[in-house]
Amino acid sequence: MSNRILQYEFENYILLPSERLLLQNGQSIPLKSKVFETLLTLVVHHGQLLTKEELMEKIWCESFVEEGNLTQNIFILRKIFGENPRDHRFIVTVPGQGYSFVAKVREVSETNNRILISENGHSSNGHIKSLAILPLKFLLLRESADKEHLGLAIADSLITHLSTNHSVSIRPTEAVLKYAETEKDAITIGRELDVDTVLSGTIQSSGEKVRANIQLHDVKNGDLLWANRFEVQTGDLFDLQDQISDQAALALATKIIKDPAVQKTLKDSEIYQTYLKYRFFWETRTEQGLLTSLEGAQKIVAAEPNFPLGYIGIADSYLLLGHHLYLAPNKIYPAIREAVSKALELDPNLAEAYATQADYCFITKDWLQAEKMHQLSIKLKPNYASERHWYGWFLTAMGRFDEALEQIEKAQSFDTNSLYLGVVRGVPLFYKRLFDQAIKQFQLVLEIDPNHNRARYYLALALFHSGQRVAGTAEFERVVAAEPLQQTMALLGYCYGMTGRHLEARALLGRINQIACRRYVSPYIRAYLHIGLGEKAEALTLLEEAYEENSLWLVWLNVDMQLQSLHDEPRFKKLLQKLNFPT
Repeated sequence: MSNRILQYEFENYILLPSERLLLQNGQSIPLKSKVFETLLTLVVHHGQLLTKEELMEKIWCESFVEEGNLTQNIFILRKIFGENPRDHRFIVTVPGQGYSFVAKVREVSETNNRILISENGHSSNGHIKSLAILPLKFLLLRESADKEHLGLAIADSLITHLSTNHSVSIRPTEAVLKYAETEKDAITIGRELDVDTVLSGTIQSSGEKVRANIQLHDVKNGDLLWANRFEVQTGDLFDLQDQISDQAALALATKIIKDPAVQKTLKDSEIYQTYLKYRFFWETRTEQGLLTSLEGAQKIVAAEPNFPLGYIGIADSYLLLGHHLYLAPNKIYPAIREAVSKALELDPNLAEAYATQADYCFITKDWLQAEKMHQLSIKLKPNYASERHWYGWFLTAMGRFDEALEQIEKAQSFDTNSLYLGVVRGVPLFYKRLFDQAIKQFQLVLEIDPNHNRARYYLALALFHSGQRVAGTAEFERVVAAEPLQQTMALLGYCYGMTGRHLEARALLGRINQIACRRYVSPYIRAYLHIGLGEKAEALTLLEEAYEENSLWLVWLNVDMQLQSLHDEPRFKKLLQKLNFPT
């Protein structure tokens, strides 16, 4: 009977003997061979005093070395652990005798392919109420580019499998996506996501083999509840995903119900990994990220025409390319319509498709159909964060600010640590003219990420319209310096014009006109500059042009604060009548 030690765990470190690796928070720490041997020897004999002679014999065998080599190795290990000889957290020096490894060590061993935790670890019989499954970290061995998203693919597969059991609340993929590249440890992430337990792990790729090491931890006390290691050939990645799903189910003491439709849909690992990859880039909301996500989605449908989420990937990429004014309306509407239609043809009950269709109806000004599709998507998948988020934007444009705030807060409950949703939560408050609350919300995000341009964008608007025009203009100057997009430049120009800085406003108008010679610029955006300059007739002409091209941003016409000076103009009232906003 085999009883081989797979790994040793202490604090936020994992020591893997067979791989000769030391991991901290899933990240590999490079160690020279004899330094690793020194650490392994100490950890294997944890709690015991090893004399210097015993250590040197075990590490260097019969080779003659000086005692200074051992002292140097101990010094390097202490430096790695961030301790000095008086800390006594990891390595204790017994003067004149030797060393002892005193940190609490959990031994994970394998008996007939079953995982056992040694008696100084423990397993939990308590009921697990909530779980976060984190993207697995890839260790830098000889992995190839085609496997770089496997860790996220495994996490998403686990979430799909385990979410069928409603006795345990599983955080959705959207909530954990942001942690794919984080340096935070699993316990810290678990606390941020407000869960009882967190599943994390690492992946190694060497030649034709892929190996995954998985751990389930109690978030409250950091204890290891379960661990396992899996190894498969690279051509059998879904076997790896299934093994992990099954073992995780045992740890949770719940039954996994595998969805045959999901298994059928995800039959090609390369296609599914491309899908996850495009979604990751889509979340960046930058022009390059969105174009990359579009390319990835197009690859999916070319390789697997019967994969409905591939078409949603295409549609969602075009949606955000339109919302952020990277493409003209006539470039996105037909593509969105075609992609959503194909997705629903393949899966008439796909919640993601109805969410996308709802946003398409919104930007094409079919208000009643947009709300109908939003409600249908929520009915099919109540915890889809993007749906709640988009519904919040729709309700804001309709002037239903309290309902919008409710939907955005529900989206936050499904994606608890999204900074972007933290920004969006302030938008209905801004439109309700609760400026102090909105400013506080945007500043809260900026305290976490001072470089969050979208938070600073809305902070600038809220400050300016609250009467703090100098502060608002200064914030817009910072936004434009970091992200000189047409909308940020136009709003800075609006602020300049409204505060009498007409020369600077016209300079920005000239820059935007130059951009318009190279790429799409929205007439709705250009109207801001003319409003700031007091040129109402020119602004109204541009808004009428926006109506003729069916501009996406016309959805804001009824609530847009920059347009207040036009509200009594007959041409503006006529535009509102044409758009037929619900009362």
